[in-house]
Amino acid sequence: MIDFLPWDAEIESPATIAILGGGPLGIEAALYARFLGYHVSIFESRRVAHRMLDWNNRSLSLPASELTTSLGIAALRAQYPDVRDIDPGRMLTGKEYAEEYLLPLAKTDLVFDDIHFLSPVSDISRLRFRTEPDWASPEEYSWQERCNDEFRLVIRGRHRGVWTSRADCVIDCRGDATESRGLGPGGGTAIGELEHAGDLYAYLPGDRKFDAKQAAGKRIVLVGGTAEACLGVREFLEFQNANPQTQFCWIVPPADSEDPEPLRLLRSELSMRASSDIVIIESLGVEKISKDDRGEWVLELLKDDDSTVVFRCDVLVRRTGNCTPPISPTLLVENSRANHWLGESVSSNKEHLHRLVQEVLTPEPGYFRLRAPSDPWVANNANASDDSTQVANVQLVCPTRGGTMPEAFARLQCIFAILGGRADLNLYEIMRKQQLNDTE
Repeated sequence: MIDFLPWDAEIESPATIAILGGGPLGIEAALYARFLGYHVSIFESRRVAHRMLDWNNRSLSLPASELTTSLGIAALRAQYPDVRDIDPGRMLTGKEYAEEYLLPLAKTDLVFDDIHFLSPVSDISRLRFRTEPDWASPEEYSWQERCNDEFRLVIRGRHRGVWTSRADCVIDCRGDATESRGLGPGGGTAIGELEHAGDLYAYLPGDRKFDAKQAAGKRIVLVGGTAEACLGVREFLEFQNANPQTQFCWIVPPADSEDPEPLRLLRSELSMRASSDIVIIESLGVEKISKDDRGEWVLELLKDDDSTVVFRCDVLVRRTGNCTPPISPTLLVENSRANHWLGESVSSNKEHLHRLVQEVLTPEPGYFRLRAPSDPWVANNANASDDSTQVANVQLVCPTRGGTMPEAFARLQCIFAILGGRADLNLYEIMRKQQLNDTE
């Protein structure tokens, strides 16, 4: 299917595929693999679909037709003969998507026995191959020998302890939110943040685990300028309206031309809002955090290069963005020189396929990255008015932390087309045709 790689990317079934992450894409990847006869092992650091469950009763603002697939529907019908299909036009909440689609899929015979809950992968390496290429002449490297070597995964399970597993291929579906950026400037770590990380409040009012009793009547500070922070500001303001004794402060970076649209719109809206229900402090970041003898947070905010201001609160919420750290220093996945070489080596006549291949391949043979295709938090500005005095009611949505899901499913199809050596391999189309025939 692809002829620019210095290794043969095809892997015949039965082979073992390790899937990192038990979210929508991880479950979908496992289904696709199992339908093709591969063995799978799914490693999830928490529980299946936990992000969707956390998204709770917020709308995903996407119809079910874009969140489900013909493959998933086929698996549900086979496992649960009396199941009712989800209306394709129905707009699902995160909780509905998880409970009516993702969790039932995870419980099917196809994948249930292969899911390892509470089992994050802490390291991945090759079993035998140790050498790295000379990037001045990468074509002289033994790429095929490296590709033929197994992956060795180290798992730190909450119940089983530390153990290892092996796989012929890895599909990384962890998404972009495995670790939070710090409270400090530029997402760095504030002094004292690591020591007090466990005391930071983890939930927004719309989250399923939010405890109103812990926040009502308290002084709440939310730090961050991300779109998720904007969602938190809106929800905490609503919470404050229902709990008038609650005080709320938003610590946000100074305005910048590169600010995301949700942040710009919220700034504009709040600037025209004649109200004292929110305190907004612009700061480069939190320089230092600590707790006093009464358990109050003491925040030292960096206002500019060399001036600080001290602020106190009862509840501290961090929404500074997320990142996914490299899975292993021994793999070539995040090697910038390798990525450059890989990009320069591509030649394809099919532009769309070429783009998909580039988005899923990594410089590590047999290691694929299946990520969502766009900013996971988007602003629904459809009701914006041309009147400059009117500010759009920004609705922040979390479509599986992943932009348009059809694009993500297309990337998944591309991965298995590469593994199968067939550009026309499309289980989704096969299942669609079969389901159409069944209804005729």
